[in-house]
Amino acid sequence: MVDGLERQFEGKAYVVRVELSSAAGEELGDRYGIDTVPSFVVFDDDGKVVFKRNGAGGVPLKELRRALSG
Repeated sequence: MVDGLERQFEGKAYVVRVELSSAAGEELGDRYGIDTVPSFVVFDDDGKVVFKRNGAGGVPLKELRRALSG
């Protein structure tokens, strides 16, 4: 699913994977309340969170694609 989003939004949005067990991943997880894998966070151009969902089962793809299309 993530690979498909990466291809779909190539050149339009960055799709970044973060390993939560790394030091940087732990910091980001704490900052954005991520405790489940996978989790999705979409930021606007100003760095504001415009979409956030934790866990694959609860991620509505239409809503995520809409957020990425911004």
